[in-house]
Amino acid sequence: MTTATSNGGPVKRLRLPLIAALALAFVSLALISGIAYIVVLAGATNTAEKLLVDKAERIIEAQIGTIHSRLDPVTQHLEMIAALAANGRLDINSPVDMREALWVMMTQVPAISSAGFATFDLKLDRVFRRPDGEVVRDSVSLIDLPRGTFWGALFWSDVQKQPVLNVRTPIRRIDDAFIGGVLATVAVGDLSYLIGEAGRSGGGSGRYFILVGKDKVLAHRRLVDPRGLGLTEERELPTIKEVDDPVLAAIWNPPVRNAQFERALGDYGHVVDAEGRRWVFVYRELRRYGPEPWLVGQYFPLEDATSDLARLTNGAIVGGATLAVAALLALLIGLSMARSIRTITSAAEAIERLEFDEPFHRSSRLREIDDAGHSLDKARGALKWFGAYVPHRLVFRLMELGEDAVRSRRRNVTVMFSDIVEFTPQAEDLPEQQTAELLNHHFALLGACIEREHGVIDKYIGDAVMAVWGGLSRMEDHADHAVRAAVAIAQVIREDNAQRRAAGQAPIRVRIGLHSGPVIVGNIGAPGRVNFTVVGDTVNIAQRFEQLGKEFMSADDEVVVLASGSTLGAVRDRPALGLGPIEPVLRQVKGHDDPVEVYRLA
Repeated sequence: MTTATSNGGPVKRLRLPLIAALALAFVSLALISGIAYIVVLAGATNTAEKLLVDKAERIIEAQIGTIHSRLDPVTQHLEMIAALAANGRLDINSPVDMREALWVMMTQVPAISSAGFATFDLKLDRVFRRPDGEVVRDSVSLIDLPRGTFWGALFWSDVQKQPVLNVRTPIRRIDDAFIGGVLATVAVGDLSYLIGEAGRSGGGSGRYFILVGKDKVLAHRRLVDPRGLGLTEERELPTIKEVDDPVLAAIWNPPVRNAQFERALGDYGHVVDAEGRRWVFVYRELRRYGPEPWLVGQYFPLEDATSDLARLTNGAIVGGATLAVAALLALLIGLSMARSIRTITSAAEAIERLEFDEPFHRSSRLREIDDAGHSLDKARGALKWFGAYVPHRLVFRLMELGEDAVRSRRRNVTVMFSDIVEFTPQAEDLPEQQTAELLNHHFALLGACIEREHGVIDKYIGDAVMAVWGGLSRMEDHADHAVRAAVAIAQVIREDNAQRRAAGQAPIRVRIGLHSGPVIVGNIGAPGRVNFTVVGDTVNIAQRFEQLGKEFMSADDEVVVLASGSTLGAVRDRPALGLGPIEPVLRQVKGHDDPVEVYRLA
């Protein structure tokens, strides 16, 4: 297809087949969707990493915050009592007053399992809580305390039958004279309980732990009540394999190697396989509450951290599958539409070729296409009759040139007339149907020869045929084609007569006349009923040459072909036509004063 540019030159426009356009559209859709899908999954992966990091940070910060909230008040209250004593606002010489102050501190800070005041004579006035909840006040001896508040080493408490943490604060006057010290302890059972209680109130699952070193357990849900673990002064803490927690026992197993986990967790922790599942351990080292650092952490199933990713991934998968199904359905529908439209296109192309024999329509579930097919089939039926009445070459010429093809003009042509000898008496003895069949068969034989030589049947006149060469378009060798067609018709008539005689039928005898000359070509007739034809003296002479055949045709002749001197003079290649020397005969033709040359070709 072309369009005109501003300077009048044609520009070719790209045209794609419908199937190719649909395929291109679907491939583009699939490509865009695939890119979007990859971007979504990449975003989901980044989101999962962020979720994992955020959860790890939140868990470990909450755990550290819980420890601080439970243990820092112990330090603060000890320093407060030490300050009161140093300023003389608390009588350090009264064991009763000191024990009462310590008792008040214990009630204010639940983490404290025992507290004491060391006097100048190295006596310790203390208050402690027994495992059964009874609060005891007594005095024991104590070694010298160093400067500053500090958390001492873990030691065994015979009273509580479990290890305890201890924090110590010396009391010194303004002149730095040592006058005593305050001591508080936190049992590991109380520490485990308080941390676990904070985890439960915050939505935790109790999967917390505090390790001393690699395998000693300082805080764990099993240590809330450490009885049954066999702890003693020599064996103060259980190992990770002794707290009845198979997941914690696997903390130092070889980690699961995964770039996503390693990148997301970094120094926060790692992932291990345990109990048929994957677990995320998050932890942080804490240095503050004793001579040895603590490893504070929690663990949780990997799916807890990746549940959002799973939902997002599942959504992306469902979306991708839905998109694939939709694209497949659209492709199938598109292919069906393309086939239907291709059928209509093929029908239009067949109509353009004036081929009307086969029906075009194929039923379609698409209403518009189905209606178009029905309409095209009706048009085919109408055009089939149109094609029967109008020469195909004329139709092709009209499609090629439009109205310019039928504009009247003068042109040199060759006209042929043919007629069946004595057809009327012969037809009177035949039924109507046989008469029509005879004529149709005869015209089919002649029409094939004329069409093969690019002639146009102008009209049928009873049993006569008028054909023209060079009328629709300029044809320099129109006479050659007309002579060749006439000779071929003569041969075909003889062959057909041989078959008729074999069938016991009478032969058909035909006269043919040819004449070449100028004519007027164009639409001739009333505005509502025109006929594209040729008119002029050339047409008349051609008909009279056919009539002259009566003088040349003997009783034994089946065909006679007469051509005028004008036709033989217009032939461009006589040897190719097989025409030898032919002597003309002069005959008088109606409408002409002078006799004309007549040549018999067959």
